[in-house]
Amino acid sequence: MTTNPQAPFPRKGEIVTHDDAKAFGYCNAGLRKWFPREGVTFDDFRQQGVTTDWLRATNDAMASRLADAIEHQRAQQQEIA
Repeated sequence: MTTNPQAPFPRKGEIVTHDDAKAFGYCNAGLRKWFPREGVTFDDFRQQGVTTDWLRATNDAMASRLADAIEHQRAQQQEIA
């Protein structure tokens, strides 16, 4: 259950999923430790994802890099489509 249900909402920005974080090279052990500190459980992240805006709002450099990478990747995918 989310410890702070308002943390990743409203949903603005791209949704970043667990699969996105894994593909970027982030490990489950680190993600499990990081998410409870930021008010969203690891299970919430795995089930719902979080937004790029929410990741940036944490002021965490690794979270911001992930948000940037996902937005860049999705922009490239839209250019191809």
